[in-house]
Amino acid sequence: MPLRRRGLPGVRRTAVVLALLLLGPAVLGRTAQPTPLAPVAAGATDAVDLAVAVDESNSLSEADVERERDAVGRIAVGEISPASRMTVLGFASADNDDQSPVDEVCPTTALDAVAQEKMDGCLRKLARRGKGQGTGTDFPSAIRQAVTRLGEHGGDRPRILFLLTDGKLDVSDSPSYGTDKESREENGRRELVKALAEARAARVQIWPLGFGDDVDMDALRDMAEGGYRGGCTNLEAARPRADRATDSQALGDAVQRAFAGARCLLSDPPRKDTPPADISVPLSPLATLATIVVSKGDRAVRARYVDPSGREIEPGSRSDGSTFTLNGAGGEVESLRITDPRPGRWQVRLDAPEGHRDQLASVSVQWRGAVRSSIVLTPASPRPGEKARVELTLQTRDEQGVVDPADLRRLKVSGQLTGDGFDPVPLALSDDGEDGDKDAGDGRFTGTVTVPRTAKGALKAVGVLGAVGLTADHRPFLTRTAARNPEVRAGLRVDDAQAHPGGSVPFRLLASNDSDRPHTLRLSLRDTEPGALALSLTEVTLAPGESVDQAGRLTVSSGLGPRELSARLEVSDADEAARPLDAKLVTVDVTPVPSWPARVWDRWWWALVTGAVLLAVLAGWFVWHRRQAREGVSPGGLLLRLTVSDDSGERTTSETTVPRRRDPWYRFDVSDPDGPNPRLNPSPMGRYAVQRDPRTGVRLRTPDGRDQSYALARDVPLEGHVRLRVERGADGRTAAPRTGTPRWLADLLPGQRRPVTATSARSDAYGTGGRDPYGGSPAGGSPYGGSSYDDEFDEAT
Repeated sequence: MPLRRRGLPGVRRTAVVLALLLLGPAVLGRTAQPTPLAPVAAGATDAVDLAVAVDESNSLSEADVERERDAVGRIAVGEISPASRMTVLGFASADNDDQSPVDEVCPTTALDAVAQEKMDGCLRKLARRGKGQGTGTDFPSAIRQAVTRLGEHGGDRPRILFLLTDGKLDVSDSPSYGTDKESREENGRRELVKALAEARAARVQIWPLGFGDDVDMDALRDMAEGGYRGGCTNLEAARPRADRATDSQALGDAVQRAFAGARCLLSDPPRKDTPPADISVPLSPLATLATIVVSKGDRAVRARYVDPSGREIEPGSRSDGSTFTLNGAGGEVESLRITDPRPGRWQVRLDAPEGHRDQLASVSVQWRGAVRSSIVLTPASPRPGEKARVELTLQTRDEQGVVDPADLRRLKVSGQLTGDGFDPVPLALSDDGEDGDKDAGDGRFTGTVTVPRTAKGALKAVGVLGAVGLTADHRPFLTRTAARNPEVRAGLRVDDAQAHPGGSVPFRLLASNDSDRPHTLRLSLRDTEPGALALSLTEVTLAPGESVDQAGRLTVSSGLGPRELSARLEVSDADEAARPLDAKLVTVDVTPVPSWPARVWDRWWWALVTGAVLLAVLAGWFVWHRRQAREGVSPGGLLLRLTVSDDSGERTTSETTVPRRRDPWYRFDVSDPDGPNPRLNPSPMGRYAVQRDPRTGVRLRTPDGRDQSYALARDVPLEGHVRLRVERGADGRTAAPRTGTPRWLADLLPGQRRPVTATSARSDAYGTGGRDPYGGSPAGGSPYGGSSYDDEFDEAT
């Protein structure tokens, strides 16, 4: 049964995870020294150098330049590192010697909170140039100025140029490009190619954003491809590309895509709504630094931020290991920068006064993170030429498994095997549930590798991660090639499992010693949260020729909260610790201690279910028995006669057959008891009542409350000169015999019920096709006329 399928017993998520932000050695110091095999992407470092070149030529309208200014502000508030530097340039052309093609609107400044707040002031200098100010579009000069500014501070920071323009090169009026229009255009194109080459050599990425009604997207794409293309990783999403900002919303989306790609950040499509609204955005457990960017559409809109635990964030504060910095408050675009954010769904609560609620607002998250991997080989010490199984799990800083499909799609996971005597061998790893992989999408990647026959001595298996916005801390598996017939062998048997804090997971150690001297085996846990798991079995000594099958337990710390823990369990010979005898990846899903009702149910569910069934059967039998007892005294089927004696002798004045009901008493009154023709009137409230008496025949209850038993066919005085005689029915039976399945049981059994009609019911009861053998009509009436008693009884039952 797959362990990580949600909703099944013993469900596990994936390997315990640790994401580390490359902010300093203090973070890395929490674990063993990492051994990253994949080169760290340059764009994933903390700070960058930014330049934004804004087209001010007259091929754009005033509204276009205004939207360009908005885009620059979005870029400034979206930057996640306060140590980053930013320069803003306005450019058009120089049509004479007194003009400059490039204006430095905002000098290079670090993007701390103060600088970001002041950025709005210098951006006001951006303006469309008018006649006599140089109205063309000089891309070569703008790119070269940006490359110069971005290279002034040296270092290895990523260098990013955002180029905001319609893409139309126009130096036809610029004397520096030639003496006539044709030569200027040709020289302009030639100089643009050179400027792009200079940017490429200076490792400057160019991210063009198109503005205006007539954008030359081909030209923008050429400029994106002409600059530096290796800023992040070799993944397509990280390569510079051109985009277009057609309106306010498209502008926000385009800036986000360009900024996330240039900055090597991860992002999801923005969520949009009109205020008042609560907009929810997810934040992955992989995230170590994030910025929530709110594009309000109206400066009057106010935003509040709520973390996944439901707590409202106070900007400028620090809590739960996170710090919060708000930038751009009061502007049309603001951002909340979060270090070490809590994973889950964050809420942005938007509100606005009346008259300011018609603009669509958007909320997006840009983030970066890091991931740690743990890897094992099976067998742990393969022989040269032997095929080995490879397993790799991913972990974050909060020891949470990477099981979110969205996170897994971001990752390109592989590995590498290196060692003495052979060239590095790539490891193909997959999480697709095929070719030996347990479960698709469980965060455990699996593959196989054949150890080269030339291998001798040390082996090292390590993971390789390719993903935009993520850096990797890969924990290698170090081992050595095994001898053809090793003297000491060991194997571990352990399964992923669930456990409560203080609980444990069993494992087994199978080992043998074929040598002529004792060997000590040592067990250890690696690549797990310190103190979270403890081994009950850490050392076993094998005598010469001895074999063992010994049980042990992995105990979960009693103070641990719900989470997923993963670990690498290893066993090695103390005399040769560099060559593990076996290693296994194990995942423990730590679940909350259940309440006492849940514990009782988990332990005694079988007894509780059995008891409930027995009680139900007993209750059913009791109900059936009570009904049987009641039906044993039911007067149904008895014939009641009223007789009088006068000068003409004894005669019957009224008679009726008691309907077959479950009521234990049949009630009636006597009308005109002193008259010549007294009548028996059935009535639910009658003063007289009869029922069967199993010993004597019939029991009569009189108006004075007395019960008296009589034999059948005996005349009993009632009142006046009236006598009551109770006899058997016309067929000689006192009651219909009960055969077959009890009704209560028949109602529960499939196929036992059938539609009942008046005729079929009577036919079943009497076996006479619906005719009452006691003289009643098919409808249940008396030969002396109907009464309201039957109708009232039907309604009551």
